[in-house]
Amino acid sequence: MTTRFFIPGLVTVLRLPGRLLLPGLFLILALFSQTVLAQDAKNNWGEVMKINPGSKLTIKTKTGRKFSGKLSAVTTDSIALSTAKAPGMDVTLKQEEVAEIRKKSGARTAAYAALLGGLGMAGGYGIGYGIGEAKEANFAVEYQTMVFGAAVGAVVGAIIGNRGEVVYKAP
Repeated sequence: MTTRFFIPGLVTVLRLPGRLLLPGLFLILALFSQTVLAQDAKNNWGEVMKINPGSKLTIKTKTGRKFSGKLSAVTTDSIALSTAKAPGMDVTLKQEEVAEIRKKSGARTAAYAALLGGLGMAGGYGIGYGIGEAKEANFAVEYQTMVFGAAVGAVVGAIIGNRGEVVYKAP
């Protein structure tokens, strides 16, 4: 027989009275809508000029081509990137050609992996606990599902975080 701990604070479900349910849903919709979550406009070339040389960037052109590499130089109307495919050769793009610039960071990737790994761990534990209670298992199922949830969450977080932060997006 296993001992199971019940923590009411972790499994509490918010229940709103019927008359507050619809306004509550509209509030949640407004808080999480794309316009509310959208950051300030990223069409300022001045932000690109603040990036330190040597930073890892991914540049997408208006024609759809992508260039990845380290920043060499930025001027008021162009950007130079040294690509890994052709060492010593810089790719220079004019501002009018650039559709989007993303700055890659290992810290961002690790932060997303840790955050989603933690959420996956909590979700996996909850699912495993529910399965264990429903089947009246003689062993603790939640630990295996917790590890699986953490691994899946960390992988998904690393993929999302590896896309990089949008520094510039053409208007």
